[in-house]
Amino acid sequence: MSTATEARTALEHRLADICAALDGQVAFLNAADAGPKYHTDWSGAYGVPAPVLRPRTPEAVAALMQRLHAAGIRSVVQGGMTGLVGSAAPQNDEVVVSLELLNRIIEVDEIGATMTVEAGVPLETVQQAAQAHGLFFPVDLGSRGACQLGGMIASNAGGNRVLQYGMTRQSVLGIEVVLPDGSLLSHLSSVLKDNAGYDLKQLFVGSEGTLGIVTRAVLRLQPLPVSRHTALIAVDGLQQVFSTLRACRASLGPMLTSFEVMWRDYFDFVTQCLKVGRDPFDGAGSHLVLLEMSGFDRDTGRDESRLLEALETIAETVGTPFIVLAQSLSEAEAFWRIRESTGEAAHALGPSISFDISIPARHLVDCMARLRADLLRLSPDCRTLTFGHLGDGNVHWVIGIDDASVTDNIKAAVYRHVVEAGGSISAEHGIGFEKRPYFESTCSRVEIDAMRRIKRLFDPGLLLNRDRIFTMPVTDRTA
Repeated sequence: MSTATEARTALEHRLADICAALDGQVAFLNAADAGPKYHTDWSGAYGVPAPVLRPRTPEAVAALMQRLHAAGIRSVVQGGMTGLVGSAAPQNDEVVVSLELLNRIIEVDEIGATMTVEAGVPLETVQQAAQAHGLFFPVDLGSRGACQLGGMIASNAGGNRVLQYGMTRQSVLGIEVVLPDGSLLSHLSSVLKDNAGYDLKQLFVGSEGTLGIVTRAVLRLQPLPVSRHTALIAVDGLQQVFSTLRACRASLGPMLTSFEVMWRDYFDFVTQCLKVGRDPFDGAGSHLVLLEMSGFDRDTGRDESRLLEALETIAETVGTPFIVLAQSLSEAEAFWRIRESTGEAAHALGPSISFDISIPARHLVDCMARLRADLLRLSPDCRTLTFGHLGDGNVHWVIGIDDASVTDNIKAAVYRHVVEAGGSISAEHGIGFEKRPYFESTCSRVEIDAMRRIKRLFDPGLLLNRDRIFTMPVTDRTA
């Protein structure tokens, strides 16, 4: 038996003893039995087989982390494993703490328009529960059936309705977190106004599990729209895309809840190669705009009339005749299936590099032109898929490449242009392992040092989700 095998066996025995001491409150799977779903996230990279610990309650999470901390055992927290940057993928000598058994909705407060949930509740379950009470949880992702609220909070998930409702951060009122040493930090506030001391919850939102484990949260709900109307518009060029956005904002105001854009490369790949949906414009337009309007008028015809007036304005001011208003729910869903086939498209493209960038709208046209020029110089034969939430400046860019040797040069060029334009190298997916080298080189030393001090404050032993987002200097490591 090798030294590594002996060490792994000894670790699993220690973990089994810890779980036994917790009287069945933590389910245990050894690495051999855990299965691949615990090894890596949707990126398919970075992970290794590891033992899995599944607490059944928030209190069990605290008791477990207290024991892991005392034993000096490193851990990584997992939710639905739908991330794309490797933050939840276990590394050597790490054990998995999975929150999938924390799947209860604790309360829906119709008067206060809040919902209290455990971290392992899937997004789709939250959306359905809110709707059953005549309310609406606005954050929406294509992975809604698999992603879990704890992971969404840890990654500050964005999605399709950021334009109107903001990121996950804007929908979190209160939070409960287990710190790396097992301490329970609970502030499950359900009030909109709370200026009593530091707003600590915001440290944990978007922290990728590096500071603590979110176990429960109070979510802010919104009024349930009476109707939704969806339209697909074909335009030529990004300038026309932004002209369309300005016209929609002027005509619809806060009723405009989604403004998605698909470049022709993505739209044709999905409709022609994947056979998802169809092109109602027979190839017209370089960009396809998918917009959604949420209506609150009980007379839904008035909301539809307002959208029709907006579309007429767009046709006149932008100069496009290529507009289709979905006539039924099934037709609207067909449009959205095209937009949400991103994972299948990236998989079908083959070996690729994926980017999740945000660029200020005023610089987006020029920045994308520079990016494409550099890409053609570095990889003339590459194939691209381009789409995004352009209402908030977020572009997703998947680049299929046959020559892996150009990968680093392409990444460096893309991130250089994005930072020079005042954008972000990660709009919504986070940093994890995937973007860590570029984050450390594009973020100021003062910012990185401040983040490292915060990490040391909450996790001086560097035992939880270590080396995600940024590395810690060797002198800061205890193991």
